[in-house]
Amino acid sequence: MDNLLRDRAELFGKYVSAEIKGAIVAQGYTQTEVAKGIDRQGANLSRWLSGKPTIPIEVALEVCNYIGVNLQKIVDRAQQRVEDELGPWPPIEIDPAALSEDEKVDIAMRDFEKARMGKEEVKLAALRDENKKRESEHFADEGA
Repeated sequence: MDNLLRDRAELFGKYVSAEIKGAIVAQGYTQTEVAKGIDRQGANLSRWLSGKPTIPIEVALEVCNYIGVNLQKIVDRAQQRVEDELGPWPPIEIDPAALSEDEKVDIAMRDFEKARMGKEEVKLAALRDENKKRESEHFADEGA
């Protein structure tokens, strides 16, 4: 159970970093502008936004305030992405006898997809460039 908690927490942190990275782009800023604006070193901000290590919460708040984005929205989106990939927490215990055949097939297909992706691919999903574009579009659509 401890590893599951740690995996979820690490993925959440990476998604927070990825969401903030997307918000910066969507709001029309560069990482360099933001780093100067919040009086942080550009190299540190770049590492935090790449999830290596994940961004400290106080820096996340500084960035969000500077670019005009609500940190709670960032956190909510990151949490939703974790739940989309890993399911809710705590894991739901389901009695297979109570499921319809369609529900059993849906669960089996989801389990198959998770196994096919592999653990490392899930962990690295927040760092892919296509996510940055999607996050940027998401913020632009919503008016962050």
